[in-house]
Amino acid sequence: MNVHWKPRGGAQASVGIINAVEFDPDVELLWVSDSFGRLMSFTTQSQTNTLTWTTYSSFLASTRPISGIFFLPLGGEKIVTVADHNVIRGYKRGGALFMCRSLPPQSQDYIELFQAHGETGVVSFTGNAGLTRFSIGNEGNDGIVTVPLGESKVVALHQTEKWVVTGSISGSIVVRDSSDLQLVGAVPSSRRRVLAMDAYDNTVVAAMVERSMTSSVRVYDLRKLSEPVITIGGIPSDSVSQLRRYRDSFGISADRAFVLTPCGFHILQMDQTSPVFNSNGMVGDFCTSVSISPNGMCAAIGNDKGYFIALAHPATREDYVMSRFEQPRRPVNPVFTQSWAEKKEGDTFAFFDESVPPAELASNWPPDNYMILSVPAPTRCLSVESRTILQNRWGFLRADSYLPDPKDKMALNLPDPFPFNLELGDDPAAVQGLLQEMKKNQKRRYFEFRDVAAGEYAPLEPASHVCYSSHHRFNWENYNAIPQEAVGLDNSFPECWITTLLQSLYLCHLPECPVRKVLLHHLCTREYCVACETSFIFANMMMTSAAGLNPIVQVANLIRTMYKVPATASLFEPVKSRDEAIKRMHTAQLTLLEALHRGLQDEKAYPFMDHKPPCNDFEHSIAYLFGTEFSSGGRVHLEPQFYWDVPSSALKVNEGLQHLLKQIESYRDQVQIKRLPPIIVLRLNPEGGTLKPPRCLHISREAQEDSNYVLCSNIIHLSDDADDPGSFVSHQRILDDRFSLVNDYRVTAPMEEEELEESMPAFHSHRAVVAYYALDKLTAPPYSVHDGNRPPNMFEVLGPLLVNDVLAKPLQRDPSAQRFKSPLASFYEIKPNDLIAIDAEYVVLSWNSRCIDAGMEVKLSHKTHMALARLSCVLSSAPGDERTIVDDYVHTPEVIEDYVTQYSGIHPGDLDPLKSTKCLTSRKATYLKLRALVDRGVIFVGHGLYQDFRVCNIAVPPEQIIDTLMMFHKPGGRYLSLRFLAYHVLGERVQEDEHDSVEDARTSLRLYRKYQQLVSEGTFDAVLDKLLATGAETSWYVPEGRDAFGASPALFASIPGSLLFPESPSTLVPAEAVKNDQFPSAS
Repeated sequence: MNVHWKPRGGAQASVGIINAVEFDPDVELLWVSDSFGRLMSFTTQSQTNTLTWTTYSSFLASTRPISGIFFLPLGGEKIVTVADHNVIRGYKRGGALFMCRSLPPQSQDYIELFQAHGETGVVSFTGNAGLTRFSIGNEGNDGIVTVPLGESKVVALHQTEKWVVTGSISGSIVVRDSSDLQLVGAVPSSRRRVLAMDAYDNTVVAAMVERSMTSSVRVYDLRKLSEPVITIGGIPSDSVSQLRRYRDSFGISADRAFVLTPCGFHILQMDQTSPVFNSNGMVGDFCTSVSISPNGMCAAIGNDKGYFIALAHPATREDYVMSRFEQPRRPVNPVFTQSWAEKKEGDTFAFFDESVPPAELASNWPPDNYMILSVPAPTRCLSVESRTILQNRWGFLRADSYLPDPKDKMALNLPDPFPFNLELGDDPAAVQGLLQEMKKNQKRRYFEFRDVAAGEYAPLEPASHVCYSSHHRFNWENYNAIPQEAVGLDNSFPECWITTLLQSLYLCHLPECPVRKVLLHHLCTREYCVACETSFIFANMMMTSAAGLNPIVQVANLIRTMYKVPATASLFEPVKSRDEAIKRMHTAQLTLLEALHRGLQDEKAYPFMDHKPPCNDFEHSIAYLFGTEFSSGGRVHLEPQFYWDVPSSALKVNEGLQHLLKQIESYRDQVQIKRLPPIIVLRLNPEGGTLKPPRCLHISREAQEDSNYVLCSNIIHLSDDADDPGSFVSHQRILDDRFSLVNDYRVTAPMEEEELEESMPAFHSHRAVVAYYALDKLTAPPYSVHDGNRPPNMFEVLGPLLVNDVLAKPLQRDPSAQRFKSPLASFYEIKPNDLIAIDAEYVVLSWNSRCIDAGMEVKLSHKTHMALARLSCVLSSAPGDERTIVDDYVHTPEVIEDYVTQYSGIHPGDLDPLKSTKCLTSRKATYLKLRALVDRGVIFVGHGLYQDFRVCNIAVPPEQIIDTLMMFHKPGGRYLSLRFLAYHVLGERVQEDEHDSVEDARTSLRLYRKYQQLVSEGTFDAVLDKLLATGAETSWYVPEGRDAFGASPALFASIPGSLLFPESPSTLVPAEAVKNDQFPSAS
């Protein structure tokens, strides 16, 4: 049986030759070295059919090409070990130098070929004096052995636990004992030349060039080296760059080997005389290096153009598991050091061209940065952008390297480190000036804010950088001192500066919170409504506080909606200076209030089913709270004004505002103030100035009662200088006269405003830009008196949407065919504590932010934005009841970067109203259906529910969540996939081709029912132990339906119980019984 490897994506690691690739034995890392002496490690960023690889660490490890990567046990961990000219270096996985071992005295002057054994710690190398071996952990001379070699040049070296084997250009192969280098045996010289070699147990495998200008592989037994056991011919090349033997993971066939040639790679089987598989060239170029993972399920091949290609054993399906499924640690606060060293006279081993005086190099990068640019000799290089070969007359080369820290904004803005830098133009004479300008811009925009002096006011790293895949398990309360009163907002996108306004509205005038409580009662059918999305965010924030969830709420859906509304889309244009940023915030304050006002007014034009506004004048609520009303001549009422601009000439806010009001009142025959609003919004310091909002405003007007306003919120802008757009934070009144700093997802404990001001960074300019004041006697609207600390229960209003989705019809070409036919006669059939099995599928959006200036080299986060594409809910009121009550395909108007079809089941066109044949509906409708179920008090069952709810952008109390991912999990152990659990626990096959959310939801439900059965029998712990042992034995492998023990999937449907416990009777309903959502009676 010939098993061929499956390609699983790749990446470009360098523009040089990939000299070596190696899988880490302990963590999920692939190590790559190149001809520049750089050592890099990569980890998988997304587990899809085509893997996405991301750099974990990258650093200059040698002054010459690195031809081998080894892992030696030192200091209680495996250290990455490589050889330089005359030293052996060991590095921790993040790039920190752990060991630098000079060559033993009286051994060799330099290293040519190098080998190390990961179990014994013994290294061997060739040099000017022959062959040397010693133990890397032994600093003395004991165990150091050096023996001379023959006259022929040694071109291949390999070491095993027992043997050290050398091969020469004369065709001879010599085997020595690894402990003392005593001769064990030899293959005599011949007219063949050794090209590459591998050894294991008592076997040596050597690739040799034949006189016919083809290559062959000869397999020798160490106990009889006179003749090869077998000769494998038919390799159509006279050049072999590497030979790597591997063992079939399932023991089905004899040992195999990769052979790399300019023609591609060839797979040999040790008991056959010709290759069992021949590939084409990888990326059209010379294959140079290959490695097989310790578990034998993964392979990687590098080529001479800097690419590596990942391959997977055909038995693998989902996860690309390279070692033990242990993820590498996140780099934290790395110390960057320059690798530049002054050239020493007579030193000919440094790879980089250092003949040019340092003062003339293009190395005027900020000294705080850790990239050095030097001018190498002219070379022909590959342009990463155009995929063409270009002459490099002056191109730049990364002369040290860096450890990319996901918390480091600078790393996202460095120019292309490879020789052809398109960002630096085509004129070598202009490079110096361009670099100086880039230094000025980048340091001003990003680096200064990282100074410790900024303290709590420093811009926070995007939440997706802090924690992405395990967002719900990260303790966000470390950033929030008062999660019961205030909830942080996500800042993963450049547009998230808008969240300071949201916080000011949400927290305005605690504990009455009139703005929040008005918006929570708004609902309309308009697909893109800013008021609705703001209401959803406020509801999530309230539920997060009340239910004790992690205190951070997503805002991506609001930003997506604002991009679709012309009035708000313009807010996200890029700004280039402090004044522009403040002007944009002033505009955003007005635009957001107008959008909320318009949303409430549109409620009558876009009524939601039987929903009624809570009061007759509800549509004017925003205008009542924020709008200053005017009259002209006592007859004409003008539109309310949602803000007041305090004159820049004013010395104090109170005096300036009072003077402004008196000026308006003096024009008795023209416009007059009819009413001041309960909440006054002041816009301050638009073009400089240091006006500070006072704690209270006392406003006196003729023939009017005096008004007392208290400061509720103060939005502050911080920047370095006039050319810095800076960032925004806010001071929010939380308790009496005590304020908290709210900076994205960071919320400090309440303190006196003077204390907050004292903690402001002294070396950054800051000014108040927007202040919210509320009447001291302002109360919440009467209709919200029964709301409590949770958002209002909307089940009665939203429930009918579960039976009749009125929002879906405008998005469906053929509503009669595309409409989802609910099995529910009434939404009241859903009872509190009913089980709702749920599964969500996502697509990857192409998030092209307008906030980024196209003229600047700024790379957005490599973290993708997952958007909800499909949601399925299965109702279960009793065992056997599996009714699909929701199966929504979600309209996604944005550009979709990746449909991830294999894992989502979503195909191009499924989410497009002009092409889709699915039950397409709006994102708002899907959210409202979930909200109805949450408010009904159902129990959600699913696999990985926290991630699903995060993408759906809804907060669900933990007591309403049953997550089978956590149920079948032991602390510190591996999280088991739904496919693995379904196969071994239920005896069912899921996700055979593409994922189906209805199938996955039902599978999660059945897993929970099985869990209940096992717990009641008292056997769950034993079953889980057996399940984990089975996974470890099979490398978590789930065979395809056609491969499982020669049986088809249909066969397993007739087997009672599962493969893991075939003796137990099945309590699950057969697939036929739930077809078309029918289910048998409980009896």
